[in-house]
Amino acid sequence: MIDTGTGQAPVNVRIYSDGRSKDHKQSFISWVVAIITLTLYTGWMHILMLLMIGSFVSRTLLYVLLGLWSTTFLPARPVLWNAFCRSWIFQTWREYFKFSYLNEATLDPNKKYIFVEFPHGVFPISELIAGTLCQVIWPSFSIYSVAASSVFSIPFWRHFIAWLGSVPATPGNFKKIMKKGSVAVIVGGIAEMYMQHSRKERIKLLERKGFVKIAVEEGLDGGIIPVYHYGNTKVFDFWPQSLSSVARKHRAGLGLLVGRWGTPVPRKVPLYMVSGKPIPVPKVPKEDTARFNKTVDEIHAKVIAELQGLYDRHKASYGWADRPLVIE
Repeated sequence: MIDTGTGQAPVNVRIYSDGRSKDHKQSFISWVVAIITLTLYTGWMHILMLLMIGSFVSRTLLYVLLGLWSTTFLPARPVLWNAFCRSWIFQTWREYFKFSYLNEATLDPNKKYIFVEFPHGVFPISELIAGTLCQVIWPSFSIYSVAASSVFSIPFWRHFIAWLGSVPATPGNFKKIMKKGSVAVIVGGIAEMYMQHSRKERIKLLERKGFVKIAVEEGLDGGIIPVYHYGNTKVFDFWPQSLSSVARKHRAGLGLLVGRWGTPVPRKVPLYMVSGKPIPVPKVPKEDTARFNKTVDEIHAKVIAELQGLYDRHKASYGWADRPLVIE
Protein backbone atom coordinates (compact mmCIF):
# COMPACT_ATOMS: atom_id res chain seq x y z
CA MET A 1 0.00 0.00 0.00
CA ILE A 2 1.15 3.59 -0.61
CA ASP A 3 1.08 6.55 1.72
CA THR A 4 -1.60 9.12 0.90
CA GLY A 5 -1.02 11.33 3.95
CA THR A 6 -4.76 11.77 4.51
CA GLY A 7 -5.11 10.09 7.91
CA GLN A 8 -3.86 7.29 10.13
CA ALA A 9 -3.02 4.25 8.07
CA PRO A 10 -4.96 0.99 8.34
CA VAL A 11 -3.37 -1.33 10.86
CA ASN A 12 -1.10 -4.24 9.90
CA VAL A 13 -0.53 -2.92 6.38
CA ARG A 14 2.96 -2.09 5.13
CA ILE A 15 3.00 1.36 3.55
CA TYR A 16 5.70 2.93 1.38
CA SER A 17 6.27 6.63 1.96
CA ASP A 18 5.41 9.56 -0.30
CA GLY A 19 2.90 7.68 -2.45
CA ARG A 20 5.51 5.31 -3.85
CA SER A 21 5.25 1.57 -4.38
CA LYS A 22 7.55 -1.28 -3.42
CA ASP A 23 8.89 -1.46 -6.99
CA HIS A 24 9.55 2.27 -7.40
CA LYS A 25 12.94 3.16 -8.90
CA GLN A 26 14.72 6.31 -7.74
CA SER A 27 15.72 8.76 -10.47
CA PHE A 28 19.40 9.55 -11.00
CA ILE A 29 18.99 13.19 -9.93
CA SER A 30 17.15 12.20 -6.76
CA TRP A 31 19.83 9.59 -6.02
CA VAL A 32 22.65 12.14 -6.42
CA VAL A 33 20.88 14.68 -4.20
CA ALA A 34 20.25 12.01 -1.56
CA ILE A 35 23.87 10.78 -1.63
CA ILE A 36 25.30 14.31 -1.27
CA THR A 37 22.92 15.57 1.41
CA LEU A 38 22.89 12.34 3.42
CA THR A 39 26.70 12.27 3.42
CA LEU A 40 26.84 15.91 4.52
CA TYR A 41 24.55 15.08 7.44
CA THR A 42 25.82 11.68 8.54
CA GLY A 43 29.45 12.58 7.84
CA TRP A 44 29.21 15.99 9.50
CA MET A 45 31.62 15.07 12.30
CA HIS A 46 34.18 13.96 9.70
CA ILE A 47 33.77 17.33 7.97
CA LEU A 48 34.24 19.24 11.23
CA MET A 49 37.38 17.22 11.99
CA LEU A 50 38.82 18.06 8.56
CA LEU A 51 38.00 21.74 9.10
CA MET A 52 39.74 21.65 12.49
CA ILE A 53 42.86 20.13 10.94
CA GLY A 54 42.74 22.57 8.02
CA SER A 55 42.31 25.54 10.35
CA PHE A 56 45.92 25.10 11.50
CA VAL A 57 47.18 25.95 8.02
CA SER A 58 44.39 28.08 6.55
CA ARG A 59 42.98 31.27 8.08
CA THR A 60 39.91 30.97 5.83
CA LEU A 61 39.09 27.52 7.21
CA LEU A 62 39.63 28.84 10.73
CA TYR A 63 37.03 31.59 10.14
CA VAL A 64 34.62 29.06 8.64
CA LEU A 65 35.06 26.80 11.68
CA LEU A 66 34.58 29.67 14.13
CA GLY A 67 31.49 30.79 12.24
CA LEU A 68 29.98 27.32 12.47
CA TRP A 69 30.70 26.95 16.19
CA SER A 70 29.24 30.39 16.87
CA THR A 71 25.83 29.06 15.81
CA THR A 72 25.77 26.89 18.95
CA PHE A 73 25.01 30.08 20.90
CA LEU A 74 21.74 30.51 19.00
CA PRO A 75 18.63 29.05 20.69
CA ALA A 76 17.56 25.58 19.50
CA ARG A 77 13.93 25.20 20.50
CA PRO A 78 11.83 22.18 19.45
CA VAL A 79 9.42 23.47 16.82
CA LEU A 80 8.06 20.49 14.80
CA TRP A 81 8.61 22.51 11.62
CA ASN A 82 6.20 20.92 9.16
CA ALA A 83 7.58 22.63 6.03
CA PHE A 84 11.08 21.43 6.97
CA CYS A 85 9.88 17.83 7.39
CA ARG A 86 8.06 17.90 4.05
CA SER A 87 11.03 19.29 2.09
CA TRP A 88 12.07 17.60 -1.14
CA ILE A 89 15.48 16.76 0.33
CA PHE A 90 13.88 14.47 2.89
CA GLN A 91 11.77 12.91 0.17
CA THR A 92 14.99 11.91 -1.64
CA TRP A 93 16.26 10.34 1.61
CA ARG A 94 13.08 8.30 2.05
CA GLU A 95 13.27 7.29 -1.59
CA TYR A 96 16.95 6.30 -1.27
CA PHE A 97 16.14 3.92 1.60
CA LYS A 98 12.72 2.82 0.24
CA PHE A 99 11.34 3.80 3.63
CA SER A 100 8.18 1.95 4.66
CA TYR A 101 6.20 1.54 7.86
CA LEU A 102 3.48 -0.51 9.53
CA ASN A 103 1.32 0.27 12.56
CA GLU A 104 -0.25 -2.48 14.65
CA ALA A 105 -2.73 -0.11 16.30
CA THR A 106 -4.75 3.02 15.62
CA LEU A 107 -3.87 5.67 18.19
CA ASP A 108 -6.14 8.13 19.97
CA PRO A 109 -5.10 11.70 19.05
CA ASN A 110 -6.47 12.91 22.38
CA LYS A 111 -3.97 10.80 24.34
CA LYS A 112 -0.21 10.97 24.84
CA TYR A 113 2.26 8.20 24.15
CA ILE A 114 5.93 7.38 24.57
CA PHE A 115 7.44 5.76 21.48
CA VAL A 116 10.48 3.68 22.46
CA GLU A 117 12.56 3.15 19.33
CA PHE A 118 15.17 0.52 18.53
CA PRO A 119 17.85 0.07 17.39
CA HIS A 120 20.07 3.16 17.58
CA GLY A 121 22.68 1.35 15.54
CA VAL A 122 25.80 3.21 14.48
CA PHE A 123 23.61 6.11 13.39
CA PRO A 124 19.84 6.41 13.99
CA ILE A 125 19.07 7.37 10.40
CA SER A 126 15.82 5.38 10.22
CA GLU A 127 14.50 7.07 13.37
CA LEU A 128 15.46 10.45 11.95
CA ILE A 129 13.70 9.75 8.65
CA ALA A 130 10.64 8.52 10.54
CA GLY A 131 10.69 11.83 12.40
CA THR A 132 10.20 13.66 9.12
CA LEU A 133 7.03 11.62 8.54
CA CYS A 134 5.42 11.73 11.98
CA GLN A 135 2.85 14.32 10.94
CA VAL A 136 1.88 12.09 8.00
CA ILE A 137 1.87 8.75 9.83
CA TRP A 138 0.09 10.16 12.89
CA PRO A 139 -1.78 13.32 11.82
CA SER A 140 -3.18 15.51 14.61
CA PHE A 141 -0.36 14.33 16.92
CA SER A 142 2.47 16.43 18.29
CA ILE A 143 5.37 14.00 18.67
CA TYR A 144 8.56 15.43 20.17
CA SER A 145 11.76 13.54 20.91
CA VAL A 146 14.76 13.48 23.21
CA ALA A 147 18.33 13.14 21.94
CA ALA A 148 21.78 12.84 23.51
CA SER A 149 22.76 16.14 25.11
CA SER A 150 26.14 16.03 23.33
CA VAL A 151 24.40 16.41 19.95
CA PHE A 152 23.18 19.86 20.99
CA SER A 153 26.76 21.08 21.31
CA ILE A 154 27.47 20.36 17.63
CA PRO A 155 26.79 23.12 15.08
CA PHE A 156 24.21 22.35 12.37
CA TRP A 157 23.08 19.11 14.04
CA ARG A 158 21.88 21.17 17.02
CA HIS A 159 19.30 23.12 15.04
CA PHE A 160 18.56 20.34 12.56
CA ILE A 161 17.16 18.00 15.21
CA ALA A 162 15.48 20.87 17.08
CA TRP A 163 13.46 21.59 13.92
CA LEU A 164 12.29 17.96 14.12
CA GLY A 165 11.11 18.56 17.69
CA SER A 166 14.09 17.26 19.70
CA VAL A 167 15.39 18.43 23.08
CA PRO A 168 18.40 17.26 25.15
CA ALA A 169 17.67 13.97 26.93
CA THR A 170 17.33 14.99 30.57
CA PRO A 171 14.54 13.93 32.95
CA GLY A 172 13.42 17.55 33.24
CA ASN A 173 13.16 18.03 29.49
CA PHE A 174 11.40 14.69 29.09
CA LYS A 175 8.72 15.66 31.60
CA LYS A 176 8.37 19.14 30.11
CA ILE A 177 7.69 17.98 26.55
CA MET A 178 5.33 15.25 27.79
CA LYS A 179 3.08 18.12 28.81
CA LYS A 180 3.09 19.35 25.18
CA GLY A 181 2.53 16.03 23.42
CA SER A 182 3.85 12.54 22.83
CA VAL A 183 7.56 11.72 23.03
CA ALA A 184 9.89 9.47 21.03
CA VAL A 185 13.08 8.17 22.62
CA ILE A 186 15.87 5.95 21.27
CA VAL A 187 16.50 3.98 24.42
CA GLY A 188 19.71 2.13 23.50
CA GLY A 189 21.60 5.32 22.69
CA ILE A 190 25.34 5.50 22.22
CA ALA A 191 25.93 2.04 23.72
CA GLU A 192 24.30 0.46 20.66
CA MET A 193 26.81 2.11 18.33
CA TYR A 194 29.24 -0.54 19.54
CA MET A 195 26.88 -3.53 19.40
CA GLN A 196 26.94 -4.31 15.67
CA HIS A 197 26.81 -8.01 14.76
CA SER A 198 26.79 -9.74 11.40
CA ARG A 199 24.27 -12.48 12.29
CA LYS A 200 21.94 -10.98 14.92
CA GLU A 201 20.34 -7.78 16.16
CA ARG A 202 21.60 -6.59 19.56
CA ILE A 203 19.93 -3.87 21.58
CA LYS A 204 20.34 -2.34 25.03
CA LEU A 205 17.20 -2.45 27.18
CA LEU A 206 17.45 -4.79 30.18
CA GLU A 207 18.85 -2.08 32.47
CA ARG A 208 17.23 0.93 30.74
CA LYS A 209 14.24 1.89 32.89
CA GLY A 210 14.42 5.69 32.91
CA PHE A 211 11.64 6.18 30.37
CA VAL A 212 9.37 3.80 32.31
CA LYS A 213 10.02 5.62 35.58
CA ILE A 214 9.04 8.95 34.00
CA ALA A 215 5.91 7.41 32.43
CA VAL A 216 4.78 5.91 35.76
CA GLU A 217 5.61 9.04 37.74
CA GLU A 218 3.92 11.48 35.36
CA GLY A 219 1.09 9.26 34.17
CA LEU A 220 0.54 8.33 30.55
CA ASP A 221 -3.02 7.97 29.33
CA GLY A 222 -2.01 6.54 25.94
CA GLY A 223 0.77 4.13 26.89
CA ILE A 224 4.25 3.08 25.80
CA ILE A 225 4.63 1.97 22.19
CA PRO A 226 7.60 -0.23 21.16
CA VAL A 227 8.99 0.58 17.71
CA TYR A 228 11.54 -1.38 15.67
CA HIS A 229 13.47 -0.12 12.65
CA TYR A 230 14.53 -3.02 10.44
CA GLY A 231 17.65 -2.36 8.39
CA ASN A 232 19.05 0.45 10.51
CA THR A 233 21.99 -1.64 11.77
CA LYS A 234 23.08 -2.35 8.19
CA VAL A 235 23.47 1.27 7.04
CA PHE A 236 26.85 1.81 8.72
CA ASP A 237 29.65 0.05 10.54
CA PHE A 238 31.68 1.84 13.23
CA TRP A 239 35.42 1.88 13.76
CA PRO A 240 37.25 1.39 16.07
CA GLN A 241 35.10 -0.61 18.48
CA SER A 242 37.77 -0.32 21.20
CA LEU A 243 36.58 3.20 22.11
CA SER A 244 33.22 2.03 23.47
CA SER A 245 33.99 2.47 27.19
CA VAL A 246 35.37 5.99 26.72
CA ALA A 247 32.46 6.96 24.45
CA ARG A 248 29.81 5.79 26.93
CA LYS A 249 31.57 7.59 29.78
CA HIS A 250 31.47 10.90 27.90
CA ARG A 251 28.08 10.22 26.22
CA ALA A 252 29.53 10.77 22.75
CA GLY A 253 30.14 8.49 19.78
CA LEU A 254 33.90 8.30 19.24
CA GLY A 255 35.00 6.76 15.97
CA LEU A 256 34.38 6.79 12.24
CA LEU A 257 31.29 5.87 10.25
CA VAL A 258 31.98 3.27 7.58
CA GLY A 259 29.40 2.96 4.83
CA ARG A 260 29.56 2.57 1.05
CA TRP A 261 33.06 2.35 -0.40
CA GLY A 262 34.51 2.63 3.12
CA THR A 263 33.28 6.21 3.44
CA PRO A 264 30.54 7.99 5.47
CA VAL A 265 28.15 7.52 2.53
CA PRO A 266 25.17 5.50 3.88
CA ARG A 267 24.60 2.08 2.37
CA LYS A 268 21.42 1.85 0.30
CA VAL A 269 19.46 -0.44 2.64
CA PRO A 270 15.63 -0.67 2.74
CA LEU A 271 14.37 0.78 6.04
CA TYR A 272 11.19 -0.55 7.58
CA MET A 273 9.60 0.85 10.76
CA VAL A 274 7.04 -1.18 12.70
CA SER A 275 5.18 0.26 15.69
CA GLY A 276 3.41 -2.02 18.15
CA LYS A 277 0.37 -1.74 20.36
CA PRO A 278 0.33 0.67 23.34
CA ILE A 279 1.24 -0.78 26.73
CA PRO A 280 -0.98 0.83 29.42
CA VAL A 281 0.88 2.75 32.15
CA PRO A 282 -0.77 3.55 35.51
CA LYS A 283 0.27 6.63 37.47
CA VAL A 284 1.92 5.80 40.80
CA PRO A 285 3.33 8.39 43.24
CA LYS A 286 7.10 8.18 43.48
CA GLU A 287 6.79 8.57 47.25
CA ASP A 288 5.10 5.17 47.40
CA THR A 289 8.49 3.57 46.80
CA ALA A 290 7.57 -0.11 46.94
CA ARG A 291 4.53 0.17 44.65
CA PHE A 292 6.32 2.58 42.32
CA ASN A 293 9.33 0.26 41.83
CA LYS A 294 7.09 -2.78 41.42
CA THR A 295 5.02 -1.01 38.76
CA VAL A 296 8.16 0.17 36.91
CA ASP A 297 9.54 -3.38 36.85
CA GLU A 298 6.22 -4.79 35.59
CA ILE A 299 5.86 -2.24 32.80
CA HIS A 300 9.51 -2.61 31.83
CA ALA A 301 9.08 -6.39 31.57
CA LYS A 302 6.03 -5.86 29.34
CA VAL A 303 8.01 -3.52 27.07
CA ILE A 304 10.75 -6.15 26.69
CA ALA A 305 8.23 -8.90 25.93
CA GLU A 306 6.23 -6.80 23.48
CA LEU A 307 9.35 -5.57 21.67
CA GLN A 308 10.61 -9.13 21.27
CA GLY A 309 7.21 -10.23 20.01
CA LEU A 310 7.00 -7.26 17.63
CA TYR A 311 10.38 -8.07 16.14
CA ASP A 312 9.59 -11.76 15.74
CA ARG A 313 6.20 -11.08 14.13
CA HIS A 314 7.64 -8.94 11.34
CA LYS A 315 11.26 -10.04 10.80
CA ALA A 316 10.33 -12.54 8.08
CA SER A 317 8.48 -9.93 6.02
CA TYR A 318 11.69 -7.89 5.97
CA GLY A 319 13.75 -10.92 4.95
CA TRP A 320 15.32 -11.53 8.36
CA ALA A 321 13.57 -14.78 9.31
CA ASP A 322 16.91 -16.24 10.45
CA ARG A 323 18.23 -13.10 12.17
CA PRO A 324 17.33 -13.18 15.90
CA LEU A 325 16.95 -10.21 18.23
CA VAL A 326 19.04 -10.32 21.41
CA ILE A 327 17.97 -7.92 24.17
CA GLU A 328 20.82 -7.12 26.54
